[in-house]
Amino acid sequence: MHPLPFRQVHLDFHTNGSIPGVGAKFDKKAFQAVLQEARVNSITCFSKCHHGWSYHDTKVGRRHPHMKGELLAKQIEACREIGVRVPIYLSAGLDELALSEHPEWRTINKKGVGVEPFHAGWRGVLRWNSPYLDYLCRQIEEVVTRWRDADGIFLDIIGPRLDYSDESLAAMKALGYNPENEAEVAAWAHEVLLDYYKKTTAAARIHNADMPVFHNGGHVHIGATEELRYNSHLELESLPTGGWGYDHFPLSARYAITTGHDFLGMTGKFHTTWGEFGGFKRPEALRHECEAMIAYGAKCSIGDQLHPSGEINRDTYALIGEAYRAVEAKEAWCAGVKPVARIGLVSAARPGVRQTLADEGASRMLLELHQPFLVLDAKAAWTPFDLVILPDSIVFTSELQKKARRYLAQGGRILASGTSLLDEAGKAIALPEAGIRYVGQSASDPDYLVATALSAGDVPVKSPVVIHGGALEVKPLAKTRVLAERAVPYFNRTWEHFCSHQHAPDEPGSEEKTGPAATLSAEGNVAYFAHRIFTRYRLYGQPLYRDFVLAAIKALSGGSDALPVVTENLPSTGRVNVTEQRAHRRFVVHVLHAVPTLRGGAKHEGPHAQPVEVIEDVTPVSDVRCAVRLPRKVKSARLVPDGAALEFTQRDGVVTFTVPRVLSHQMVELAW
Repeated sequence: MHPLPFRQVHLDFHTNGSIPGVGAKFDKKAFQAVLQEARVNSITCFSKCHHGWSYHDTKVGRRHPHMKGELLAKQIEACREIGVRVPIYLSAGLDELALSEHPEWRTINKKGVGVEPFHAGWRGVLRWNSPYLDYLCRQIEEVVTRWRDADGIFLDIIGPRLDYSDESLAAMKALGYNPENEAEVAAWAHEVLLDYYKKTTAAARIHNADMPVFHNGGHVHIGATEELRYNSHLELESLPTGGWGYDHFPLSARYAITTGHDFLGMTGKFHTTWGEFGGFKRPEALRHECEAMIAYGAKCSIGDQLHPSGEINRDTYALIGEAYRAVEAKEAWCAGVKPVARIGLVSAARPGVRQTLADEGASRMLLELHQPFLVLDAKAAWTPFDLVILPDSIVFTSELQKKARRYLAQGGRILASGTSLLDEAGKAIALPEAGIRYVGQSASDPDYLVATALSAGDVPVKSPVVIHGGALEVKPLAKTRVLAERAVPYFNRTWEHFCSHQHAPDEPGSEEKTGPAATLSAEGNVAYFAHRIFTRYRLYGQPLYRDFVLAAIKALSGGSDALPVVTENLPSTGRVNVTEQRAHRRFVVHVLHAVPTLRGGAKHEGPHAQPVEVIEDVTPVSDVRCAVRLPRKVKSARLVPDGAALEFTQRDGVVTFTVPRVLSHQMVELAW
């Protein structure tokens, strides 16, 4: 298969059946000119939308009743004439037309409801274990039969269906699943989903075994290796202003690049999210989002929605063009890259769960500390990393215990927190090398972190620092050092006794009676935090928690000079990533800087949505000093793409240079 193009557009076209003149204003020459001016080299166009209408002649589905000609055929013809790829989109999980004619295909929730009667939106998702799946496969086959040289098939709204319809209840019972047990319902739904993957992927490849196929579920779930094999590539849907936030993409990309799949990031031109006609974000924001994609090893896709008339919006593509001209100038340094990272973050995510606070908190800390890292699933090897982080709630199975002990024996280092070192029974520390003994769960919530001599150099506050959520009581064994003490309040807040507006203050001297808040093993290779410190950071954003974690990383690494990346003059809002292009014998250091600001309180698209953040004023950062630890000796350093040479030094595997100016994104080529 060909590598993914760098400059893609995902052209939504969900169009109600009552809207007239669909496609009537499509102008091939104007369409071509606008795409070329915007430097677009791939655009995903619609065969079938969420409303269920097809945008070409069909013997399986139904044409939009007010479509003039065949819109998809016209779009494909226009794009092929100018060398632009056209993957074809089919809505899979939503089909309003199919539901209106076959309500029995609708997923039913545990309360026996498919959809609220007056809901002004999609009327429910379709069941994969219904005749709808055969209908969908016939639609896919029809498309790939007509366009056998299609550039790919994009199937949308994919995921497990926790369905309690009569048919599904009977199917579960027949197969030995207990429909009253949610875990068993989820397991059954997973098996049904795999059947969907097998059948739809096979349908897409009936004529071409190499047909690119992507099944979009709005998030690439960490560790979902069965699902990954049905995708030819990955598209990381992550609209920062549409509910995902600005920290979702870096975390998702840090996992995607470990899978071996070519992948792209997908943002939107909208101020908020999909379906926002008349919504435009600032060009500074869209450019920075695309620059972040290429910095993390991804290609780019920008979401748009075509007006029902088929007339392409010139303002939208002027906006897209500003971003894609910048990408085009830089993509030579971003193709065929491998990550360079010395820190591995083992994901605490559970299957099917999009938002994991521990992962997000740890990711935010590492991003703000300018440390490149990769996100690891349960099967990933640890040997490539100097440091592995186990955030808050990793289940320490016997297999994980063996893996961790081998890793430590080979010279690795581990930073763990919360319950991540407990055995599966939750009754003992599973890693003897940590040098601590589990006592129990602390009765105090909140309590306090207190810096010691080992952490005081990085933690500017010497007083007790409040932290919520409770802690594990642990006892340090002989020669285990204490990174942070733990103080407790006079009492927990209850209706019988409380103090002031929030919680009671620390009881003086209490740290002498309690177990520590953070420890460092005698060998200096395991650090442990008794609190779920990464979850607390994600929820509270207290920079002092990050300071304590930095102190632990330094203690594990042997001092600040041993960190993978050390920067000066780059704020915590800056980001650093390092990639390698072995074919070109060079490393590329990406330095990013922008400051998203909270401008809106509205949330969009589901329970994990974030309020609207805006990037508008991109301010330059000057004289950013970088010291980067690399596995090879370099011969030259220069700013790219402009080519200006940089002075640099290298010693003991660390290359040091100064970037004169960073405006949103600057790349530094280090040739070896």
